[in-house]
Amino acid sequence: MRPTARLAAVLLATACAEQPLSPSKAPPRLAPARQASFKAPPGFERLRIMVPPVLERASLERAYARLFEYLSRQLGVPVELVVGDTYQDVVERAAGGEVEAVMLSPHTYALTMQKRPLACLVQMIGDGAATAAGYIVVREDSPLRAMSDLPGARFGFVDRASTSGYLYAVKALLDQGIDPRRHLGSMEFLGNHEAVLLAVAEGRIDAGATYQGALVSLKRSHGIDPLSFRIIGKTERTPRDILCVKPELPQPVRDELKRLLLLLTVRERIGRELLTPMSVNGFQLADDAAYDGVRKVAAEIEAWDAAP
Repeated sequence: MRPTARLAAVLLATACAEQPLSPSKAPPRLAPARQASFKAPPGFERLRIMVPPVLERASLERAYARLFEYLSRQLGVPVELVVGDTYQDVVERAAGGEVEAVMLSPHTYALTMQKRPLACLVQMIGDGAATAAGYIVVREDSPLRAMSDLPGARFGFVDRASTSGYLYAVKALLDQGIDPRRHLGSMEFLGNHEAVLLAVAEGRIDAGATYQGALVSLKRSHGIDPLSFRIIGKTERTPRDILCVKPELPQPVRDELKRLLLLLTVRERIGRELLTPMSVNGFQLADDAAYDGVRKVAAEIEAWDAAP
């Protein structure tokens, strides 16, 4: 299959993720019974949910707006989005208890839990699965056709704490015998996935690492056709983002937040309205063990990074 055809197939799969899943393919879910109303406990006046800067701030605000409005109505308090300045900023502030809740990407989750254990509620489901792959992308008109063509290329990563935008991308390169420090022409850290894709599209870098949903997000935010890019490599799959709360958050709030999120599914109209902007199908119960593979890869890449 030609690269463009492969990309088209990927985009079709992503688009299909916004449609209801068949029961046979749906990940295991808990379906709590609906209740009439929730009474916020004394002292609980707002819920701040922090997210890493995986996309541009405006893109994240649009993606989460409908969900947070819904949660605000259901919980009876304002639910506010807090975007971290960097991935490491999110780790430090989440570990420091500066916000009530945080939606952590896999590597930031592993890093945060090393500093301070959090209570974790649910994991995202997207593209019909609780796991996702990362991509190595170039422009469609690039002479680079495969991973083996990358030596000498100007390469863009997201952030050293990004899962698909650095950690697993480096592993994919090393698995192909490409040492990023020795074989790439240059390396840049651009801060978020849209910035990486824009740098590729504008020819400022030759190739970049991103997650599989970023191409659709870029089309929404900048109108750039995903078929402008060619996927020349894929990373191993990782679990998706996980929502955690600080231990001090009252238990009734934790339980209700988890219940509300687990009820949402794109099989229902309200779920489609709230989750489609996030490219999410729903949520499933959090499972810390699902991130053991991320911890293992992080240790491998940290050892590589520390080597002379």
